[in-house]
Amino acid sequence: MVKKNFGHENEIASLNPRTVLFGSAIISFIIGTYDGFFGPGTGSFLIFTFTAFLKFDLVTASGNAKIINLSSNVGSLITFLINGQVIFLYAIPAAVAGIFGNLLGSNLAVRVGPKIIRPVFVVVLGILLFRLLR
Repeated sequence: MVKKNFGHENEIASLNPRTVLFGSAIISFIIGTYDGFFGPGTGSFLIFTFTAFLKFDLVTASGNAKIINLSSNVGSLITFLINGQVIFLYAIPAAVAGIFGNLLGSNLAVRVGPKIIRPVFVVVLGILLFRLLR
């Protein structure tokens, strides 16, 4: 929140590609485990760590977070389906609404960029941290 240009520039080229690959795998494994167990805030945590540690800009970090979050969610979905823990009456409408919300949000992020991502990110992360620590 202090660094006003946080996530405005993509500086990933300054890192060794192996460092980026290894860092991405470690970050994704840790946050993916959290996502499978608990879930809320996974995308925000991914965006923050990719921006802070791997020097992605916010738009690139957000795009990469979507792929990782999708993969993590598919793994969790398979586990919950196998164990009969999905109530389709609620899950399907929620999934459709989630798809439309994600299309709206990602189009806005691509069009406007860090000017919209940063403030929304800070507010959502603040609410999430407040809720988790409460």
